[in-house]
This record gives sequence, C-alpha cells and structure tokens, in this order.
Amino acid sequence: MERIAVLRYAEALFGLAVEKNSVAAYNQAAASILFVFEQDENIRAAMDNPAIPIVDKVAALKAAFLDRVPEDFVGLLALMLRRGRNKEIMPVLRHFDVLYKEYSRMAVARLYSPEELPTAKVAEITSILSKKLDKTIQIECIIDKSLIAGFRVEVDGFVFDGSAKHQMDRMKRQLLGKAF
Repeated sequence: MERIAVLRYAEALFGLAVEKNSVAAYNQAAASILFVFEQDENIRAAMDNPAIPIVDKVAALKAAFLDRVPEDFVGLLALMLRRGRNKEIMPVLRHFDVLYKEYSRMAVARLYSPEELPTAKVAEITSILSKKLDKTIQIECIIDKSLIAGFRVEVDGFVFDGSAKHQMDRMKRQLLGKAF
C-alpha cells in the first residue's frame, strides 16, 4: 500500500511540475529537501514523533522550506503529514528524481574500473552510452580493484562488462564445462 501511495504522490507532484513548466526547478527542490532529510536526523525524528502535533510539524516545514522551494512542495509535505504519510516523504522525493530522469531522457551509469580512468576515456564511454541509449548520461566512477583490468558499466538495468575478471570467469566456466 505504501508503494502505491509513494508513486501517486510523486506522479501528482511531477504532473504539477510539468503543468507549470518547472520540471527542473521542482527537481532541484526535491533534491534540496531530500538532502536535508537525509542529512538531518533530528528533522526525521521530529516528523516521526507522534508526540509533536501535526500543526507544529507543518509549521516547521513551512519555516524551513517555504522561501527555498515552490509552495506546492511544502503543501504536498504538509498533506502527507496530515495523512500520516511522513515515512513516505523521502521515497516520494526519490521517485520524483526517477520521474525527472525519465522525462529528461537522462540515465546514471556506474563505471567500475580497477583504477581511475583518464578523463578522455570516461568522456568516450559517456558518448558511446549516450548514443546507444539515446539519453544524456551521467557517469559515476567507482574504483573496484577486483576487476584486475578493463571496466564494467551498469546503466538502466544493463551491464556492459569488459573487465579482465569477467573474461577470466567466462573462460573458467567454459573450461570446466568441457572438462566434464
């Protein structure tokens, strides 16, 4: 049930952002609010505390965010608090980012390599992925010494693995398969 509520709240807010032609501004607002909620344990604790009246929680949110994010965002957060959906605030904000990336034809790719790759190589990989997926690609580089050499990319549920570890594992499976 919570998952359905998360999707509905995020989609409603995203629809409003599209309607107001402010998708990028709303995404920035979602990221800002999510950052505050993720970084400040006191805010999360206060929002989850049943001893604090809803009116006080809403007032605190308005004081914290009203001058920094669209009024609709504060209104949505207040509505969620009134409906007892405080636990879903962070998932709604995260799902809003997913909707934004889909709408903007963006994808985040995780590029694993045993050592830091040169900027030119990362740019080349980004360009290839962008053409293949017809999306704007953001690369997140991650060092993984277990790959030995080469690299592995994960994006949109796909894995492109050109690592030495992958090649060696494949050869091992082939050799063991033929030996028996």
